[in-house]
Amino acid sequence: MELTFIGMIQIVIGAYVVLVGSVRSAVIFLVASALFEGSAAILLPGLGGSSIPPVQFALMFTTLRILAPKGGYLGLLPNSVIDNKWFVLFAVYGIASAYLAPRIFDGAVNVFPMRPSETLGPFDTIPLRPTAQNLTAAFYLLGALLLTISGYVFARIRSGPGALVSALLLASWFHVASGLVDLATRGSAFEAILTAFRNGGYSMLDHSASGFIRIRGVLPEASTYAGLGFTLFLACAEFWYRSIRPVATGLTALAMALMLVLSTASTAYVAMAAYGLFFVFRAALFPHVTPRDKLAHTAIAMFGILFVLSVLIALAPGLPIGVYELVMDMTFGKSDSFSGQQRLFWALQGWDSFIASYGLGIGPGSFRSSSIVTAILGSTGVIGTVSFALYLKAVLQASKRSTWSTGPSELQSIGGALAVAAFLSLVPAAVSSPNVVPRALFSIMAGAAIAMRSRLPDLINAADQDVAGVRWKP
Repeated sequence: MELTFIGMIQIVIGAYVVLVGSVRSAVIFLVASALFEGSAAILLPGLGGSSIPPVQFALMFTTLRILAPKGGYLGLLPNSVIDNKWFVLFAVYGIASAYLAPRIFDGAVNVFPMRPSETLGPFDTIPLRPTAQNLTAAFYLLGALLLTISGYVFARIRSGPGALVSALLLASWFHVASGLVDLATRGSAFEAILTAFRNGGYSMLDHSASGFIRIRGVLPEASTYAGLGFTLFLACAEFWYRSIRPVATGLTALAMALMLVLSTASTAYVAMAAYGLFFVFRAALFPHVTPRDKLAHTAIAMFGILFVLSVLIALAPGLPIGVYELVMDMTFGKSDSFSGQQRLFWALQGWDSFIASYGLGIGPGSFRSSSIVTAILGSTGVIGTVSFALYLKAVLQASKRSTWSTGPSELQSIGGALAVAAFLSLVPAAVSSPNVVPRALFSIMAGAAIAMRSRLPDLINAADQDVAGVRWKP
């Protein structure tokens, strides 16, 4: 076990959070740590090159803050488990099957492992067997569960919702800044600064595409940068749509959208297209609750983007051809590429594993997928798939007004924004995730969304008021 420089910094910050920190500091610490998906706080060479990510390490300190006998929030834990019961079932079953399933179905199916050997070809498989990656996946699932509970608990405290909005705004601007620094320093000696954060043992892929530099920030590859950026974009865009700090969230969402376009990642283009469809259908299906000013501002922004593109085309006539080739390569041409064929091969493993295990799943960490959907299906079977689907239903709460527009109170509006952001943040995972564990920000936002729209009269230090000081209206 090796403590990295990131882990050392986290120990100092974590100690402050546990001893004298506020809820605001704990939330910001947790969200900020979730930005370093390609980093390691602790390296575990004895477990096949696995590592403990910064967000999992930060979780240890924030959990201690919750459990502290004096000044902690232990009393909120029972409700957090009850209200997130479907995710609890998903995580517990996943943890149990990570240990049991590879032993029960040992050799029953051939799989492409999570960490293949150097001699294994891109389409080769090996018989299923228990590996260190099953233990790693179980650990990450436990972390996802604790993140969900932490998000719920912090959102039940009066200062929690506002702190989460602030944390997501700060995280978004850090993500933008890291991307710009990556662009500016690529190929120079200063690139080593960002490279130092990519110490999680992940492969560094796709530095360029069709002559365009692919933005990675502090992350190992462009698709990871785009997936995390899309999650942050969703949160800010949905906050803006519900007039939560509209100037700050609107500008941040616009900046994030620009970085997603510049990332040159197919994940970003697919995800943005999905959100565009959602935005249009929401306005069409629920016109009576659609904020008219937001539609007008969106239209103005679109015309502004078209104007900028027109200017760029006039200044650089060859640019449209390059952009067209890039978009085609990253979207329609992706399925015919070697990478696309390999991802399809990985995704189909989920269905094969589901059939081979008679619907029980062969355990998280047993095989590499390219979609969280098939990863969940093949790893956790019927129980995991159904429980995760029911949890998404509980998070979204489609019958609530705050899911589709501004809620009766600011608290409900924040909760609705986080619910939609958490739900749609799974779009990148549906086309690129290698395992069953959702992104850390999904867990935090999903738990918080449920907390903000349930048991409202019990909010600590708020009595029957919401975060804006308005009396609760049922």
